[in-house]
Amino acid sequence: MLKPKALKVGDTIGLVGISGTLPEVETRFPKTMAAIEALGFKAIVDETCKARYGYLSGTDAMRAEGLNRMFADDRVDAVVCLRGGYGVTRMLDRIDYELIRANPKLLLGYSDITALHCAIQRKAGLVTFHGPMPSTCWTHMDDFTRNNLLRALTSTRPLGLLPHPEGMEPVCVVPGRCEGRLAGGNLSLLAATCGTPWQLNARGRVLVIEDINEFVYRLDSMLTQLRHAGMFEQCAGVVLGGFTNCRQRNPEIDFTIEQIVRDIIAPFGKPVLANLAIGHLESKLTVPLGVKCRLDATAGTLEVIESALRG
Repeated sequence: MLKPKALKVGDTIGLVGISGTLPEVETRFPKTMAAIEALGFKAIVDETCKARYGYLSGTDAMRAEGLNRMFADDRVDAVVCLRGGYGVTRMLDRIDYELIRANPKLLLGYSDITALHCAIQRKAGLVTFHGPMPSTCWTHMDDFTRNNLLRALTSTRPLGLLPHPEGMEPVCVVPGRCEGRLAGGNLSLLAATCGTPWQLNARGRVLVIEDINEFVYRLDSMLTQLRHAGMFEQCAGVVLGGFTNCRQRNPEIDFTIEQIVRDIIAPFGKPVLANLAIGHLESKLTVPLGVKCRLDATAGTLEVIESALRG
C-alpha cells in the first residue's frame, strides 16, 4: 500500500465536493472555512464545493475533474471531501487512478465517500482515511473527535489501541483474534459497489461496517448481499461501528440489529467486535484504511499496528 505524507500545521488541504450539494451554502460555507483555519490548515477550494446539479455538487464530470485536479495540484498537501450524501458511485469510472497513484496524497472522508475508499484501494493501492468532514463535522467537533482526527492525520507512528469515548464500550459478538488490513465503511456503499469493478477486496481484511437512517430489514438485505459476495467468508474479522437511527419498521416482528448480525455474520466464526466509535456518531474516530491492524474481539480492542503516513 502507498502511504501519503503526514499533515502538519500550515499545510494546505484541497477541499472538493464529490457527493451531495451543500445546503444553505452561503451561511454554512464560511463556518466550514473557519473550522479549517481553527485546526491550523489552509485551503484551496474547488468550484464543486459551491456547485449544484440537482442534489449533487456538480455533474459527474465536474466532480471527477475536481477530485483529479486536487490530486494533480502541487500546492495541495491533502484532499478532503467537503461532505457526504450521495453521488460518488456515479463518477467512479471517471477518476484518474493512475494520477492518484502518482500523487499519493492523504484523502479524508466517510459515509458516501466509502465508495471512493474502495475504488482507490483497489485501483491505486493508496492508504485513505475514514473520518469526519469539514461541512458536517468540523464546525462542532467534541474533544474526542478533534483529538483523534488531528492525531490520525499528523502522526507517522502506528495509532496503536484505538480509544472509545466515555459511555461507549465495545461489545464482543464473536470472540477471537485476528490481524489484517483495515477496510470498509458505510454498509450501503459497500453493498452498492458489489459486483462492480470497485467492489471491496475483503480477502484477509478486517472489515469496518457502519450505517445511518436505515430500517433493520434494509441492513439485513445489505449484509446478506455482502455475504453472497463472499466478504464474510474471505475476511479476517469484522468491526461494527455506529448504526445511527437504524430502527425497526415493525417492532412486533422485526429482528434487532444484533439478531441479524448473529444470523448473517456470526456463523462464519470470524472475530466480531461491535459498538466502536466509527461512523455517523457525535464522538467518532478517524481510522486509516489499508493498514495492518489487530482485532481482539475477546478483549474488546482494535489496534492499528502499522503506520499510515510517511514523514
